[in-house]
Amino acid sequence: MNTKRHHQKIHSIYTCYQPIIEIHSKKILGYEALTRGKGKIRNPGDLFGQAYEDGKTIDLDFECLRTAFKILPFLRKSESLFVNVEPITLGHSFSKAKEGGSLLRKILNHRKRIVFELTEGMKARDFDLIKKGVAFIRKKGYRFAIDDVADIGSRLSCLLSLKPHYMKIDVSLVRGIRESRLQQALVKRLVILAKKHSCHIIAEGVERKRDLELVREMGIPYVQGFYFARPIKRLARSGPHH
Repeated sequence: MNTKRHHQKIHSIYTCYQPIIEIHSKKILGYEALTRGKGKIRNPGDLFGQAYEDGKTIDLDFECLRTAFKILPFLRKSESLFVNVEPITLGHSFSKAKEGGSLLRKILNHRKRIVFELTEGMKARDFDLIKKGVAFIRKKGYRFAIDDVADIGSRLSCLLSLKPHYMKIDVSLVRGIRESRLQQALVKRLVILAKKHSCHIIAEGVERKRDLELVREMGIPYVQGFYFARPIKRLARSGPHH
């Protein structure tokens, strides 16, 4: 693929935002920024799959972050913005002299409301680099979350050792949880792990009232999913909040 065509592809994206809800109060904790493609490749998985093949994962990741951050002035003071970051990006590009450091300086005034979600592609050999990246963003005042947690294993143990602020339980464990004892058993173990590490849990993919009621009974405070809202391009607000 030639550089010009790929440059155009990377910029053919937009962001949707899905609220994360505190179950007890029904208040919005924040919004997750979800990247979508405008051209032939619309699915984010396909977008990043192509970028990975082309060696452009980090370029695409930063374009997604810059696009997502445009909503920051429109968030209320109590609301956070959850943004996905690939392990390779966090590991290789977030230090003082690199692009991640430059990006964080530009949004420093919003640092207390931004949560970086570490996506699921971490390999064991990447852990030391990721550890340095996480230490860098935390030192600057940013928070991070473990995204798409679907099992309990060595990878999760490594990430929990970095003391994340949030753990997001994958939709595969949440959807239909009322009917699955296996899903219930796994989620119960994750709740125990999260409490042990002082980590807040967010259940993703809540689409039915019966599933919502069960995750609430399990002690999960935050949820995200179609039961409350689908992702939207713009927040229904008149102007920036300060």
